[in-house]
This record gives sequence, C-alpha cells and structure tokens, in this order.
Amino acid sequence: MLIDLPFRLYFFHENEVPFQNAFFCLFWTWSDAILTAVDLFIMAFASIERYIFVFRHILLRNHHRLLNQLPMVLCFAIPTIWYTVLIFGYPCQQTFSYFTFQCGTACYLTNTTAFNHVENIGFFMVPLFVIVVGNGILIFRVLMQKKNMKQRHRLSQWRNNFRMIGQLAFIGILYMSVYVPSCILLIFGNYVRRGRFLPWAADIRIRYFAHLKYLVIFGCPFVVLAGQKEMHQMLKNIFSRITRRQTARWRTNVQPLTLLNTQNRRENEQKNTIKD
Repeated sequence: MLIDLPFRLYFFHENEVPFQNAFFCLFWTWSDAILTAVDLFIMAFASIERYIFVFRHILLRNHHRLLNQLPMVLCFAIPTIWYTVLIFGYPCQQTFSYFTFQCGTACYLTNTTAFNHVENIGFFMVPLFVIVVGNGILIFRVLMQKKNMKQRHRLSQWRNNFRMIGQLAFIGILYMSVYVPSCILLIFGNYVRRGRFLPWAADIRIRYFAHLKYLVIFGCPFVVLAGQKEMHQMLKNIFSRITRRQTARWRTNVQPLTLLNTQNRRENEQKNTIKD
C-alpha cells in the first residue's frame, strides 16, 4: 500500500493526480485495489490459520500445503486476476478526471453493478466478517480452555497460546476499528434504500474511511512490537531504573528527624544567647 501513499499525498496537496495520463490512472486504481484486498484476505486467513494452529495443530502439520501454502497463494492470486482482467481487459469506455481521486471510478463498476456487489461483499464484507468472528471465537476458546489446562497442569502451555493469540487479537482490533465503521457506512450508503443517511454515509466513507486504512498499515508494527515479550522486559527494566533513581534522590533529600531536632535546638540556643 505504500506504493499508493505518495500519489495520495500529492493529490491531497495539489488537488490533481501526479501524472495526467490514462496508464497512470489505471495503474493507481489497479495497485490500490489489489493491495487493499490482499491485506484483508491475509488477515482473514491468519485468523483462521491461528485457530487451526492452536486447536488443530496436528491437522495443520499433516496438511501444511493445503491449509497454509495454498490459501496464501489464493490471497494474492484472486484479487490480482480479478482486478487485472476488469481494469485492463473489460470492454468499456473509461473517462478520466485528473482532478478526481484516482481519476474517478473504474468504468466496469459504473457499467455493471454486479461487479460492485461482488467486490463489496466478496472482497470486503466477507473477509471482515471472518476477521471479527474468527478472532472472537479464538479468544473465547482460549479463555474457556484455561480451566481444563489448569487441571492438567499445563498452564504454561496455555499462557504461551494466550500470548500467541494476543498479538493477533490486537491486530484484529486495529483492523476492526477502521474497517467495521467503514462496512457499516457501506451498508447504509449502498444497500439501505430510502434512508436519510444514504448520501451522508457514502460521502463520509469516500472522504475519510477510504484513507483511514493507513492507520492500520502504520499501526501494525507498533502493535506487533508491543506484543513482544522482550519489549515488555525492556520496559520493566527502564521503569525500574527510573523508580530507583527517584527513590535514591528522595532519600538523599530527606533528613532524619533526630538530626532536624538537634539543629532546631542549636538554633534556639543561639537565638537565646544573642538575646541575652
């Protein structure tokens, strides 16, 4: 998706596309659509694959190519073939507006509404549904498994599983925080007829939520880093050092009560002698 970011920033600054020619407009639309769909597909597959890895690891080990390698290839192949054929090969008259984001909507979407429904449902709603349901079921199963693992004296293995799914769960929450509101706006804007929110929902989604996906892209590395055990230990060491330094400074600034009483007595005696 970082391929699309410089073009997007240039458009926001200049209110026109960087290169005003047909090939660039098609390439921009093609690359952004593929990378967005692949990103959602991989996250949906990771939600399913992590569940199989935790609860059906023998099945995953015996059918590694079928359950791991083949879905990963399909996550890249399906969006690439779909958008390549429709954007570059679909017979329609494309008109480009160089002062519109990505030069306007692709002609295959405006000519045939069925393609629009397929992309909305198959390339957006279904992967998002898998992410939400998959992560929810995975977290629920792991939490319910704690009592059983404790009785078998395998609580350390449960902690490892929980730590492993915790990282994926936080990434899933990051995805859901951006894409679930976008999906709700998509439903209101495209599939709820005679609604007063119809123009408002479509406008908000196009203006804002179409670009908020970069919060997910740039937020994922920080979420992954925050889930590392080594990072937790390093933060604990840093906070413990800061706490020890503050405690040492506080101890050096605090004087014993007996010493303060002695100093006060001496000051009082000196004052009395001066008065006399």
